[in-house]
Amino acid sequence: MVRKKAQARATNNPRPNPSMRCGCPVCLKRYPGDRPPTDEHTGSWEARYTDPTGKERSKTKPTWDEAVAFLEQARTEMRQRTWIDPARGEITLAAWWKLWWPTQTKGRTRIEDWTQSQLRDEGMWRNHVEPFLGSYRLYELAWLEIQTWVNSLHDENGGPLAASSVTKCFQVLDRMLESAKRDRRVPYNAAEGVRLPTIKKKHPEDRRPPTYAQLWLIRQKLPDYFHALLIVAQETGLRFQELAGLRWCWVDFEGRRIHVREVLVEPRGKIKRKAYPKSDAGLRTVPLTGLAARMLRELWAEESEEGNPSRAVSEPKDGLREDELVFHGRNKVRRGTRVNGSVGEPYRAPLRRSAFRRVWTDAITKAGVVRKTVRIVTVQKTDEATGRTRAEKVKRADWWPDFHDCRHAFASRLHDRGVPEVITQEILGHERAGEVTWIYTHAAADYAGQVLAALEERKPGAARPARRLRAVQAA
Repeated sequence: MVRKKAQARATNNPRPNPSMRCGCPVCLKRYPGDRPPTDEHTGSWEARYTDPTGKERSKTKPTWDEAVAFLEQARTEMRQRTWIDPARGEITLAAWWKLWWPTQTKGRTRIEDWTQSQLRDEGMWRNHVEPFLGSYRLYELAWLEIQTWVNSLHDENGGPLAASSVTKCFQVLDRMLESAKRDRRVPYNAAEGVRLPTIKKKHPEDRRPPTYAQLWLIRQKLPDYFHALLIVAQETGLRFQELAGLRWCWVDFEGRRIHVREVLVEPRGKIKRKAYPKSDAGLRTVPLTGLAARMLRELWAEESEEGNPSRAVSEPKDGLREDELVFHGRNKVRRGTRVNGSVGEPYRAPLRRSAFRRVWTDAITKAGVVRKTVRIVTVQKTDEATGRTRAEKVKRADWWPDFHDCRHAFASRLHDRGVPEVITQEILGHERAGEVTWIYTHAAADYAGQVLAALEERKPGAARPARRLRAVQAA
């Protein structure tokens, strides 16, 4: 104790915090009273230091040894330039999102300017991260809270998300905390080491895209005005958003080409034009087969009889311009307008993914090619009267085939015809050919028959197969 008193008198740092319970000379002088005197201070100790900006700071520790250790650590971190201001980690995760998110969108504030991945990340934050973790301060977030939250999201535990979606949702939080660590707000990323749910492999039948015969059966059950949409999809491999945003000015009948230059997106339920497709690779030119070209010519003739379709070139800032769209919903009547004494005028409604999905699921069910999987998930619902949020279990169905599987069927067709992977990559608008390989080349429905043909090729009297199996490099 003599050593401690001598060091305390010499530096006065750390110094004892006067307490009415302690009987040391310092405390008795500050708070006189009838209590037994002691030589040692039994209260807390205040460690004072100066941060790199010159600001005086202090930290209270329960013992003298801990206060000295803290001072040594703080001075070492400041010498090594690794010291972190504790006040910077006191903002909430929601406040950090407001600072962090503009750095991810590169300052773009308009939702229609965001990429698909940015729209997805913003939705994950708004629906799943903020309601549960948004009120936590950065320094309060711990591994256990994050692991518990991840477990609650998985549908196997009654949560709203499948394993793949849980991973994407967690990645948003992980990137936020990693950025907070780099911004010197927290000393470590609390999300490190969190275990994510295992993504179950799909059944081989669910990984295989529909055959063109199955697509023909589905087309017979779709409304007539969607027949051309499905044919162009299976003949070009365009995404739904690219088909919904396709305009007549980008259809080259003479050269039998489609120029993919924009898409329609639905941020928060509002249809917007987006100048660039999913990625830079999406900006491309796609050839038209004879069947697709014929369907588009017939569709143009029908549109010309029913109205005045336009081949004008407009910009996304000019609005939707429904008369320029190639594909749209059934012609509707615009309410509240009068044309030549009538109570309305027909107009083209842009395609919505949610509306088309209902038509699609009805068609694949009637066609008899559907595979349906039902799962129970938990969703948060807010009572409009009381404003309270409650958890409610609902049923959700996964359907096969999805409309996106038309791209899989088209890519498998290119692969079957021997089209090189790099060309398939360009046509589909993928940035990496390896992705095309491992996603789409599982499509051969009769792979057992192909192997059998290869094995039987050299036997006497066996028919020579039209083509041999060829090796495909895995991604």
